[in-house]
This record gives sequence, structure tokens and C-alpha cells, in this order.
Amino acid sequence: MLGVYMALLETDEDRERFNSLYLRYRDQLYRIALSVMKDVCAAEDIVSDVFMTIAQNFEKLRGKTEEELNGYVVIITRNRAIDVYRRQKTEAERVSFDDACTHTVLMQDAPTGEPEGAEGLIPQLSGEYRDVLMLKYYYGFSVQEVANMLHLPYNTVKSRMKRAKQLLKEGLSNSAK
Repeated sequence: MLGVYMALLETDEDRERFNSLYLRYRDQLYRIALSVMKDVCAAEDIVSDVFMTIAQNFEKLRGKTEEELNGYVVIITRNRAIDVYRRQKTEAERVSFDDACTHTVLMQDAPTGEPEGAEGLIPQLSGEYRDVLMLKYYYGFSVQEVANMLHLPYNTVKSRMKRAKQLLKEGLSNSAK
């Protein structure tokens, strides 16, 4: 399967970096998908799908650090697993981000101590709001790309971004008082 991903990449440097990324994250992504799905085959399918998405968007990931890549692959894997889980179960209970990957830290490169302003409030947002903000503003994807990655309608992503910004604004107002 790795050969299929490699065929999507343009340069030898991209192929080498993708191979490194694949070897580094495949087990972690499998554990995340398995923790949501509780099914080995479904978890493997999700990880395969995530790596296909990464390969297709690899040109946008070229300048990202390993910490940034880690956050990106975790978000995509978790969301893809939840999406599949919900489709498979008519009355699936909501799986939270913290339950899906308890040992994964998205913001490994965040400064130590108390972050100031909105940056300190982002981790406090619920997963649906935090993810769209991280993908749009931290990782630099367009709204349409975020919608495609999360398998959400464009307008849903726009609404979540607007609501997330509103929550951050309220949080900043409250902290200023």
C-alpha cells in the first residue's frame, strides 16, 4: 500500500519524508482508530484512508514541523474514525477526542506556562470547534479543504469557525474582567 501513496508524490524528497512520516505515525494512528472503532479491519481501513489523504495534500505539508504534522494526522485520524463509526451505528454515542486518543498531545510545540489571549483558550474549546480553528489557522488549510478533510459540509465548517471565534471573544472578555 505504501507504493500507492508514494506514486502520488512528486519528488524523491517528498517520498522520503512521507516514508519517514508513515513509519513514525502508522502505529499511533492505528491505536487512535482502533480506540474509536473497536474493530481491527475498520481501524486499518481508516489509517489507510488517512495516509491517502496525507499523500494527496502532501505539498501543503512540506513546510510543517514534526509537531505540526503530529497534530494534523491525529485530528484527521480521529475525525475519520468518528465519521465512519457514526455511519456504521444508527445510534452511536458521541466519542470525545480525549477518549479517542488519551495519550496524544496536539499542541506539543505550545509554549510552556500560561498562554496569553486566545491561544490559551483554544485548548478549552470542544473538539468540533478546536479542530476547525487548528486546521484553518494553525495548519493553513482553506475552509473547503477543512470541510473535505473532516467530511463536513462547507457551511458547517464556516458556522463552526464563526461560533469558535465567538466563544474565544467571550472568553477573552471574561478573562479581561
